[in-house]
Amino acid sequence: MKRIIFFLLVAVPLFVSAHQSSTALLSLEETNGGINGSLRWQLIDLEQSIGLDQNRNGELLWGEVKSQQPAIHAYLQQHMTVEKGGELCSVQFPAPVGFNNAQGAMASVVIPLAFSCASEGAVEITYSGLFSLLPEHRLLWNLTSSELARQGVLASPGSFFIDPGMNATELNQQTFSEFFVQGIIHILLGPDHVAFLLTLLLVSVLVQQHKQWQPATDVKTCVKTALLYVTTFTVAHSLTLSASALGWLAIPGYWVELIIAASVVIAALHNLRPYLPASAVVVFLFGLVHGFGFASVLAELTADTGNIAWALFGFNLGVEAGQIAITLLVMPVFISLRRIGWYRQVLVRYLSAALAVLGSYWVLTRI
Repeated sequence: MKRIIFFLLVAVPLFVSAHQSSTALLSLEETNGGINGSLRWQLIDLEQSIGLDQNRNGELLWGEVKSQQPAIHAYLQQHMTVEKGGELCSVQFPAPVGFNNAQGAMASVVIPLAFSCASEGAVEITYSGLFSLLPEHRLLWNLTSSELARQGVLASPGSFFIDPGMNATELNQQTFSEFFVQGIIHILLGPDHVAFLLTLLLVSVLVQQHKQWQPATDVKTCVKTALLYVTTFTVAHSLTLSASALGWLAIPGYWVELIIAASVVIAALHNLRPYLPASAVVVFLFGLVHGFGFASVLAELTADTGNIAWALFGFNLGVEAGQIAITLLVMPVFISLRRIGWYRQVLVRYLSAALAVLGSYWVLTRI
């Protein structure tokens, strides 16, 4: 059993720290003049793929990005094609590359696009960019044609399409299923969300007595506490995700990522020595911030379309399903071990310490 605990203490943080977010955003709209839109790539991803930092000094300047515009365009043409009616469309770049004004890992280059198509029919996009270097890469796409809009997420090299013959019901179903799956993936592979949830579940089988952790007397108490934490986190997460995606609230991504990292540290330190008076309130407050973690991209993806409700609904349900899966996986183990002395002295203490260190690392890298 101690070998299993050692594996959890070592392997979980390594797995969590190995994951990095890599998200591209493609938005295209078919008009009488062709198909126009833009593609947004994170600068940190482009640096790995084509090498933007020419002098290799570890500092990427906007002048270096602009000088690499031909290489960026060439890389795009190699990894993305647009067809209409089964025939390839020609691509033009109507304006210079731009910048999204974000900082750190969220900084992205915006590439304006214009496609000329000779045929009529369904519009199909094939994309393979960055997947060979970054297996965790995701393309969030928004495609509008003939007053129909469809959104989705491409998690591996492939294609997607929109057919003028499709009806709104079919589009809504496809949007819901796409974002439901991605909601599950987001919570399962999102290191900061998983780390925060794990810190909550670790002590959900314990109770505070004189600023010390003691095992809960019965299973019912453990289940009620875990349910309270998970539900509180979900409600808060859903509120801000929806409000931000609908354009009602906005917080700069820099502060969102920083506070999310800090929430892991604060929750982990609380596990080491209880000091928070009302855990459910703290969970709710931090849950509100976690909700902004994905919302900024989701808001841009679904802006000015009719499918935002289905995207939000599917994604929220997917996140909830992922959280339930994690909870059902770990809670039986935590409940069965809670009365054993080394659960508190070894598992809770050292795993919480590891999570605190990991969260501190995220804070430093996101400042």
